[in-house]
Amino acid sequence: MAKSNLSHTHMKKSYLFVSVLSLTTISLLTGCKSNDGPAMPAEEVIKDSAKSTTVTNLDLLITKIPAPSAISKELSKEGVQLNKSILNPADKGSSYSGTYQQAVNMGIYGADLGYLASYNQMQDATAYMAQVAKLAAALGITSAYDQKLMDQFKSATTNKDSIDIVIQTAFDRAQKELYSNKRASTSTLIFSGGWVEGLYIATNLIKDEKNAKNGDLYNRVWDHLNAFSYLQKALQDYKSNADCAKMLETLQPLFDAGTKLSDGGLTLKDIQNIQATVTGIRSKLI
Repeated sequence: MAKSNLSHTHMKKSYLFVSVLSLTTISLLTGCKSNDGPAMPAEEVIKDSAKSTTVTNLDLLITKIPAPSAISKELSKEGVQLNKSILNPADKGSSYSGTYQQAVNMGIYGADLGYLASYNQMQDATAYMAQVAKLAAALGITSAYDQKLMDQFKSATTNKDSIDIVIQTAFDRAQKELYSNKRASTSTLIFSGGWVEGLYIATNLIKDEKNAKNGDLYNRVWDHLNAFSYLQKALQDYKSNADCAKMLETLQPLFDAGTKLSDGGLTLKDIQNIQATVTGIRSKLI
């Protein structure tokens, strides 16, 4: 059981980071065991330059937020259909320039990819995967998305385990490259984009007051929002970086909202207020 939990957490990290989340991610319920997909590379120790507190807080963020597969299950129980219109259009990817826009929207596209894949919309997910790869290249994460890996993703779209393995491979490469090259601040921006997009998607899909049918979905939104403190601490670790300081300031209204709400008292009005706040913030990011 411990091994399964470790694999579950690791895969959640993969999708959140570069979808590579959360509603920003597809998580595995068990280890990847398909023989049809690409082989996983041997585990490598990442000698990262990230501050230990940052790594801890990002790991806690991943652990606390719900996976898109879990939220999709709750949405399905309510009869909520896929809504592609709320996603960031894939064709906007080429318009982003500079580390801040590229890293944040890499996280946003990662969350959108997770949402689409959780509804098994693999043709659309492939388009978002391509944008994630382009932004990764623009950020200099050259080893994460080579042509071979992209071809594997396209050929694996009918095999869930194979898709997960491809995503895991991309994440491991991207994380290692960013951390080992003293660019942990960039990974923190990617996580920020994924966290915002996951919250945006979830709050846009809740339309009714909390009841016996949608109570679990309300709880998952609360879990996602309440994880803000870990992201806030990670950004504070790099507040000397202008981009992280900008993100910290941009997200402050959401951080403030998180401190004022309680799990048991989350109402539709609270959801609507959060949705309005996160929509305003997201409009500055995309």
